[in-house]
Amino acid sequence: MTDRHPQPSRPAARAGTITADRPTPDDRPSLDGRLALVTGATGQLGAAVCRLLAARGAAVVGVHRTPSDRAAQFAAETGIRLLRADLADPDEAAALLGRVREVGPAPDILVCAHGATARRPVLGGAIDSAAEQRLWQLNTGSAQQVAAAAAKRMMRAKFGRIILFGSRGGAVGMPGQAGYAATKAALSGWAASAAWELGPFGVTVNVVAPGAVRAGPGADSTYSADEDDRAAARTAVRRLAEPAEVAEAVGFLAGPGASYVTGQTLFVDGGARW
Repeated sequence: MTDRHPQPSRPAARAGTITADRPTPDDRPSLDGRLALVTGATGQLGAAVCRLLAARGAAVVGVHRTPSDRAAQFAAETGIRLLRADLADPDEAAALLGRVREVGPAPDILVCAHGATARRPVLGGAIDSAAEQRLWQLNTGSAQQVAAAAAKRMMRAKFGRIILFGSRGGAVGMPGQAGYAATKAALSGWAASAAWELGPFGVTVNVVAPGAVRAGPGADSTYSADEDDRAAARTAVRRLAEPAEVAEAVGFLAGPGASYVTGQTLFVDGGARW
C-alpha cells in the first residue's frame, strides 16, 4: 500500500558513503555493543549461533540444560558465559531473564534454539499426557515465556531481535512426529502475532525453520543414516544443511539489515520438497 502522506526529507548520502541505518550488501553486519542470549547453546545449532554472533561482535550468554563435558569444553573454547536451566520447567523458564540480569545487562538479541524431538505416532497407542505437556512446555511454552520477558526490556530500549527456532516439519508435517511438528508450528503463529505488538517499539520477531541438518561429530542424531540420505535426496541441493548455514540465517535476522523483516518464518531447508 502506498503511503499518501509526504515524508520528511533526509539528506542524500554522498557517492561512496554508507548511511548508518542502511548498510549495503557488501557490509559485514556488526553486532558490536549488543548482548545476545542463546538458549540451547550447547546443541549443534545453538553452538553454531553462539560462535557466529560472537564473531560479529556480540557479547553472548548461552543457556544449556544439563551439565556435561561438552558444555565445559565449549565455554573454555569460546569464552562464552553459560547458564544452566531446564526450560521444560515453567518456573525455571520464568526466572531465566532475572538470572541473566544478575550477570550483566538484559539481552538485545534473543535466540531460542532449544528444544527436543519426539517420535510418537498418532496411532501408536495411548497418549502420554505428561510427556506431551513437557514437550509443549520445552518447545513452545518456554520460548514464549522467555521471549515475552525479554521483549519488555527491548521495548523500553526501542530495539530488539527475537529469533525462535521452528522446523520445516512445523509447516509441512512430519509423519510419526505429529506432536513435535505441532509445537514448532505454534511458534510461527506466536511470532507473527507478537510482531504486530512489538513492531512499533523497534522489536522484530521471526522464526528460523531448518530442514534436515547434518549431525556433526559427537552430536546426537535423531535420524538414521538412511533417513538422512532420503531427506538429502529431497532437497534441491541434494545434501543436508551444515549448522553454520542455519546460523547465518540467524545472523541476518539479528543484524541491522533485517530491521524491516518481522513476523516471518525463514525456511533454511535447501529447497526441500517433502
